[in-house]
Amino acid sequence: MIRTTYKGRLIKVLAVRGKPHLRKLVINDRPINHGWQGDDAQALDWFRQIIDLIESNGGAGMVAMLIPGQYTGPWWYEPGTIDINPAGHATYPGSICMCSQCVIDDPCGGKGRYAPLSVGACRDCHQFSHDHRHDADPLRPHFYAEPTEQQKAGRQAAVDEFRQDDDPDEATCDEIYPEKLSGYLTRPRCLYFADHRDASNPQYHYDARGFRWLRKAHKGAA
Repeated sequence: MIRTTYKGRLIKVLAVRGKPHLRKLVINDRPINHGWQGDDAQALDWFRQIIDLIESNGGAGMVAMLIPGQYTGPWWYEPGTIDINPAGHATYPGSICMCSQCVIDDPCGGKGRYAPLSVGACRDCHQFSHDHRHDADPLRPHFYAEPTEQQKAGRQAAVDEFRQDDDPDEATCDEIYPEKLSGYLTRPRCLYFADHRDASNPQYHYDARGFRWLRKAHKGAA
């Protein structure tokens, strides 16, 4: 029997009763094989190779893209250093899983099916404290636990990254046509940048329906 840790993971190698040539493999209290063929030293070396492979291929959430569908389970990672999305897959705190189940491929590019977790989400799943169900995952029942500082930092960094400050270069024109038009519930509003650098004809304002009017006049032609 071997009980040790490797890069933060708790590893146990147990002999199978009545079958001395087989081993039961457990990582972070999760049995992953009940009949692995080999001795204790070989089993421990196998664990080390897999963990090194995971970390050299991007780690939580990323490895599933380079090694399709593999090592998405949270038991492969050091507890408290990862987030767990609604699919039960491990990600870096504030990041997403890149496996084919968690990413939607579309013409605009791959998008995460599940958003990064909220800063206050549970340490061991995606749920919040006020409506946490300890049996939501029947294989890993648990009560709400405060996230670690590493998890909070990663989640907050994701929030800060997506919080866009006002950029004067990205300000929109927002010029409003001065008169009401038939068929419009509100007056037309120009949708281009303030300097009209993205307009086909900078001399005109254009709204989302294609109505146009002179940029420096109160009236224009449709």
